[in-house]
Amino acid sequence: MTTTDLTPGVSNGDAQTIVDAALAAAEPKPLGPNRFHVVTAPAGATVRLIDTDVELDEFAERPRRKSGTYAVHDADSFVGYLEKHGLGQHTTEVWADVTKARVVGVINAHLGTTGDGIEDYAGWADHRVTYDVAYTDAWKAWAKFDGQLLSQSDFAEHIEERAIDIISPSAAEMLELAQHFQATTGVTYESSKLLSSGERQFEYKETIDAKAGKRGQLEIPKEFQLALTPFEGADPYRIVARFRYRLDNGVLRIGYRLERPSDLLRDAFLGVVAKIEENVEAPVYRGVSA
Repeated sequence: MTTTDLTPGVSNGDAQTIVDAALAAAEPKPLGPNRFHVVTAPAGATVRLIDTDVELDEFAERPRRKSGTYAVHDADSFVGYLEKHGLGQHTTEVWADVTKARVVGVINAHLGTTGDGIEDYAGWADHRVTYDVAYTDAWKAWAKFDGQLLSQSDFAEHIEERAIDIISPSAAEMLELAQHFQATTGVTYESSKLLSSGERQFEYKETIDAKAGKRGQLEIPKEFQLALTPFEGADPYRIVARFRYRLDNGVLRIGYRLERPSDLLRDAFLGVVAKIEENVEAPVYRGVSA
């Protein structure tokens, strides 16, 4: 069979070249509302979907819209960011996650029904600001040993380092108790009893050169109280720490248990959320954003 060239003076190869050049010069066609574009490509060529919002923005003077997630370290900065970038109560929303102590502001969220004639539409929800609470050094120090039984020397060292947080008994009294712990690390504890005041009294015997030495008593209060600010931006709280101890073959191990710390943290977080709610125009929801 003989193939006839339909274009006089032009070979089949040249004709294909002309077709390919024409296709390459074709204008991109919008696919959807002016965001994605499609072009006609020669046979065998790779076809790529172009997102003009992303790929053309890098050559523009500025992006077409705001996007990104930004992290702040306190509630005031969270409020300030929403004041600067928020799009109003119908488009911007705030989510407070109590379980993770985290607040998320979704600036370009779904509009929703406004009731004032504005059309309901979906938002990109990709411009956000987050606030994860930052626990104070004081809170982390007391939470670290909560529920643990320490040696006398380790417990005494902890009390000396964090005496500034103790409000009852006085810091001076607790430091005196810590010094007593330090001075009796080599004694043998023989018994303990509960006093009418609620304190625990321990009887010990000091051994010197393998001979029985002097006897003594150590009285430990039932509990002590701390003044702690759990995280930056929260109010200070009073929390009770109850003494715990164990006698094991004459060795005293001692510690404390904080009273309902999870309830305190929840209350402190909700207090911060309430402050945010008072100072932002956007609605605040308890939960997790998508």
